[in-house]
Amino acid sequence: MADEKGFLIYDSVSPRSEEEILRFWKDNGIFEKSLESRKKGKLFIFYEGPPYANGLPGIHHVESRSFKDIILRYKTMRGFFVPRRAGWDTHGLPTEMAVEKALGIKSKREIEEKIGVEKFVEEAKKNVFTFIDAWEKLTDRMAYWLDLKNAYVTMTNGYIESLWAVISKISVEKLLYEDYKVLPWCPRCGTSLSSHELAQGYRKVKENSIYVKFPLARDNSSKQLASFLVWTTTPWTLSGNVALAVNPKIDYVTIECAENSGEWLILAEPRLNVIEREYKIINREKGAALVGTKYKALYPNSAAAGNSYRVVAASFVSTEEGSGIVHIAPAFGGDDLAVGKKENLPTLVTVSEEGKMKTPGALWDGKFIKDADPLIIEDLNKRSLLFKVESYEHDYPFCWRCETPLIYYAKSSWFFKTTAVKEKMLSENAKIAWHPKYLRDGRFGSWLKENVDWGISRERYWGTPLPIWRCDRCKKVKTIGALKELDELNPNPTNVVFMRHGEALHNIKNRVNPFSPENDSKDELTEKGRKDVIASAEKLKKENIEVIVSSPSARAKETAEIVGNTLGVKNIEIIPELYDVMIGKFEGEPISEFKKEFSSFGERFTKKPGGAENSRELRKRVMKALGEVRVKCAGKKVLVVSHGDPIWVAIATLEGLKETDYKESFYPSPAEFKKIKLHNWPYNPEGELDLHKPYIDKILIKCDCGNNMKRVLEVMDVWFDSGAMPFASQGWLSHHLVAKPPNYPAEYISEAIDQTRGWFYTLLAVSSLLGLESSYKRVLSLGLVLDEKGEKMSKSKGNVVDPQMLMEKYGADAVRWYFYTINQPWDDKLFREKDIQDASRRFLMILWNSFVYWRTYKEVELPLGSSTSKSRPKLVINKWILVKWSEVLSTVTKNLEKYDIVAAARALENFVVEDLSRWYIRRIREHMKHEKSDAAKECSATLGFVLLELSKALAPFAPFISEGIYNGLGGERESVHLESWPSFAKATKGSNLLLENMEKIREIVSKGLEARQKAGIKIRQPLQKLQVTNSKLQKELLELIKGEVNVKSVEFVKALKEEVELDTKITDELREEGIVREFIRAVQDFRKGLKLTPQEKVELAVKSSKEFEKILKAHKNLIEKEINISDLSFGDLGESRTKEISIDKTKAEIGINHIHHVKVKNA
Repeated sequence: MADEKGFLIYDSVSPRSEEEILRFWKDNGIFEKSLESRKKGKLFIFYEGPPYANGLPGIHHVESRSFKDIILRYKTMRGFFVPRRAGWDTHGLPTEMAVEKALGIKSKREIEEKIGVEKFVEEAKKNVFTFIDAWEKLTDRMAYWLDLKNAYVTMTNGYIESLWAVISKISVEKLLYEDYKVLPWCPRCGTSLSSHELAQGYRKVKENSIYVKFPLARDNSSKQLASFLVWTTTPWTLSGNVALAVNPKIDYVTIECAENSGEWLILAEPRLNVIEREYKIINREKGAALVGTKYKALYPNSAAAGNSYRVVAASFVSTEEGSGIVHIAPAFGGDDLAVGKKENLPTLVTVSEEGKMKTPGALWDGKFIKDADPLIIEDLNKRSLLFKVESYEHDYPFCWRCETPLIYYAKSSWFFKTTAVKEKMLSENAKIAWHPKYLRDGRFGSWLKENVDWGISRERYWGTPLPIWRCDRCKKVKTIGALKELDELNPNPTNVVFMRHGEALHNIKNRVNPFSPENDSKDELTEKGRKDVIASAEKLKKENIEVIVSSPSARAKETAEIVGNTLGVKNIEIIPELYDVMIGKFEGEPISEFKKEFSSFGERFTKKPGGAENSRELRKRVMKALGEVRVKCAGKKVLVVSHGDPIWVAIATLEGLKETDYKESFYPSPAEFKKIKLHNWPYNPEGELDLHKPYIDKILIKCDCGNNMKRVLEVMDVWFDSGAMPFASQGWLSHHLVAKPPNYPAEYISEAIDQTRGWFYTLLAVSSLLGLESSYKRVLSLGLVLDEKGEKMSKSKGNVVDPQMLMEKYGADAVRWYFYTINQPWDDKLFREKDIQDASRRFLMILWNSFVYWRTYKEVELPLGSSTSKSRPKLVINKWILVKWSEVLSTVTKNLEKYDIVAAARALENFVVEDLSRWYIRRIREHMKHEKSDAAKECSATLGFVLLELSKALAPFAPFISEGIYNGLGGERESVHLESWPSFAKATKGSNLLLENMEKIREIVSKGLEARQKAGIKIRQPLQKLQVTNSKLQKELLELIKGEVNVKSVEFVKALKEEVELDTKITDELREEGIVREFIRAVQDFRKGLKLTPQEKVELAVKSSKEFEKILKAHKNLIEKEINISDLSFGDLGESRTKEISIDKTKAEIGINHIHHVKVKNA
């Protein structure tokens, strides 16, 4: 950490120094070494909640990553092995909306009609990592040590297959079902939402509610003007009305309004306050008496038979608001649908999935529901059916992604029966350590108690396909839990034997294959090649080959013909895509020359030297050919004659290997063959295994009834992707691992408080559905980061904070320290940039200056090691700082063990600022000035040791400055982040007494300084004495009082009016000494401005009044010692650098020259 000249690389609290540290970590693999060195330690499991990388990271991401990183670093230093794998969320509306915006799509319908699902999905794949570089840069810059190279990604085939395994296991437990329910529906996105998604989008809205009159249908002259009075906040639902509901136990009244004589209204008696006009009660009866009463439909619908438009009983009807009568529209309300099923009422779906009215002939037909409301209200008013309109403020749900108003809409959907495991979730939640504690039984616990079944299916495109297949004939459904099950249920399995052509002329010459027609025709099989093909053909007789397909190359066709003749297969189909890899300008060249073009195996998939075809292009066409074979030769045994590279790529792809693992796959020798089954798996146009829509939708499986089953078209709720990450990120498959995955459960997770309705919930729900313990033991919930006015940050408001800019300006340590100390983690942060600046100045700068002070005066050789802690200092101030540090370290450790990060950070800050800087270092300055003295050496060693141990304790909080100080102090290890957590001495009776006495001293000093301030006397003005009420304190401690309060003596007196009394009389002698002290301070400031070190001697000249000169001469020895000057002269300043000063109303001019350079001490 020091360069060849011995100067520190981290030389200031600055972003530049932090970047030097970053380079040091990267160049030396410090993060990797920190993991490797703890591999044998006890496992500490952590789950990283996956963010989306298709948007830029914000300041709130720095908050969450700061609170994750500190615990992971701390646990590592405690000896735990802490793997920390990154993860990326990729599916769902966050990605789909970004793609829609990029493609100019305004509705779901346009995706299918204008773009096509395939193109849309392929664009989604490109979008997911739009800002991956920004995310990785932020992660690196803020020193969040995370394994980014091995990140789990929710869109990968392996991840999706594991998700299928989880779904299949839940299905086996009979906790997966399909039902027709009313769900929150986004008309813009064209999909239903789950209850936890719904909970994230509520807003306060103010809109019109109406009281509507439903006239009675019965022909009774005395009641012919009677109407049911009904309240609704959604006029657009009136077209779907089929009944009115009353509570049979509530009292209802029929009233006559004075203004409209003869008009009668029926409503609940407790709701008469809504009338707001004179009325008289005509009749009173229980709701039960109204059940069965017919009324006239406001908007009659032929689909509503004679059973509709009547009053029904419903216990959910209350008198808290409205009229006590509820209009029932089964298509648009959960309670309504339940009543409809019970009463055998029709469900009138009078709104499209796009939220547009389906009311032919009406003025509002085709209009969006919210636009239809005022038109419906106007129509009701014209028909004298509108009683009154009221402004109504309430919470209304909006889509959590597109912010469109949601509607409740009846749809067939798939559900996890989470209500069946509600008690399991509650009992597991009781075991989780929540920070803050009140969330367990409050926000989160209440949410669990009100749990409803989880609607998991989405009518979208980019997501984990729901692994459910349905038979159109018998309606049976099958849940698939692994790719191998698709093979087992393949309706027409096709078995393929890949065979490479026999040895050809170019093979024996070690030349790159010929592909031009002219050269290809000359590339015959050698005699050995023909014999090898015949030998292989004999072995193939037992394989019952029915069809032979071949590459169009001469050597492949010759091979196919020999095999065909041997097997009796006459027809050989030529497929152009089975041709050998196109080699560009290297045709006929030595193979070694072509191989030189690739510096790594991975380049074979991307590089195209001399116009050659890369392995991805080869895979694309070969897999297209195999797709053709699968269709044309379904259920048959096929021999595919091709070449080395095409066969190698095909088999690797069919085995589902990653590109990095292709080199481990089978590569055939000439005339060698290999049997393989063409999987019943989906492949995209690039020839890659791809479980996404629309490719998976083409896969059929056989049904027990003999028919083929097709996949249902929905995809999974994207929150399931992350909720199942403990399983899917580890490749968990239920068919071979029936228990929980190995790294389970997590000891610690942390995200924002909104995840109580998101990731925290889905993690617990999935584990409970699988019958397992909670997938996390402890959770730290974080408050939101708002702007300084308390408003949510957004681009539209222009109040978004760029975290990268903050770190470039103030450094990552300052940003991290802000989050650790500003308030409790779960409290909202009203963000001000000034607070970051304050965190740096208030703590980091003081800490660094303490180190710089030690480095300036150090009297010990490096490395310090740990020997200092074993020495026994003689000076009481040194004894005290070691005891105080042990006390603070004990406090910090206990707080971190309790995950009380703020208390731990504040304890460290208080120690550095109050104990170390403002007390200890101030009190050892006199000792440190006496170079080579025993006291200076002892103080230097003690301060160095404390700073070294402090750097270790600070490492999880502020990784940069702690690294700089540790290495500047000559720490024993390569990095502070390879150190163990520091140890501390247990408190003893003696150590406690020392702390207690020092606290008394500091109280006395504080009161003495307060007395000075009241008297208006500067601290550099010496005073004669300070009197203190009687106390038993050792002599060395009294010296601390004298030095800090700047008095000649301290006297203990039995009786004082105040706790301390300061003698404020200033004699001429004291006044002169005060002037000298002010003079020394002025010269020291001048030296500092000239960037001189304390070790550099100077010649000092003074031009002043005779009286001032006389005072200085009288104290010449003191001045020379304090300022480190070789000569003090008066009068002519010569060519020295000068400065005018003013002391005690006397002006003087000082000059410094003839600077003698001495070697500066460096770490």
